[in-house]
Amino acid sequence: MTYEAVVFDNDGVLVELTDMDVLRRAAREAFAAHGIEDPPDELVDHAANGDLDGLATVEETLDLSLGDYWASREEHATRLQRAAIRDGAKSLYDDVAAIGDLPGRKAVVSNNQHATVEFIVDHYELTDHFDHVAGREPHLDGAHRRKPEPHYIERALDALDTRDALYVGDSPKDVTAAHRAGIDSAFVERPHREGIALDREPTHRVADLRDLAERLG
Repeated sequence: MTYEAVVFDNDGVLVELTDMDVLRRAAREAFAAHGIEDPPDELVDHAANGDLDGLATVEETLDLSLGDYWASREEHATRLQRAAIRDGAKSLYDDVAAIGDLPGRKAVVSNNQHATVEFIVDHYELTDHFDHVAGREPHLDGAHRRKPEPHYIERALDALDTRDALYVGDSPKDVTAAHRAGIDSAFVERPHREGIALDREPTHRVADLRDLAERLG
């Protein structure tokens, strides 16, 4: 089976997942930027996990605009993830080289911040592989458009000028987002996803990106 385009998730597919301690630090530094030096641990966890519903209580409990806080959280998360990447704490998977064997145009669509994803692609010298790179916009609307919403995948498909495409991810949200966008999905069975339950069966299950390239090459 071949496709005109293959669109990749970023974290957990191209690069390792971000350590949660990095995201908790970003959450705390964002609170500190708004004068809150000792935020409730629950809100820090909501912010680190990107849980907007849980984080909404900052409006009442801390008298802080959720929109203002989220923008700060995104800024700090991008800065700290870039530092982690430079320090080797968020490495590229060895099998990413296999994407060069895949036919068709390629793109990246991630729930991570756009600035973070752009940095990753540039840092690991992957720019020549991709015709379109997109992460979420660093504001509440961008957060609400995250997968499993198909918004950013659909924008990528428009940029690639095709609907004959495959979305490659490592989470249930990725499979659902691909289905909502009306395209096939490939679930990469990375070790960190062992035993995870999927809400929907993907079109393909692959062990890694080499396996994917062999199937589609």
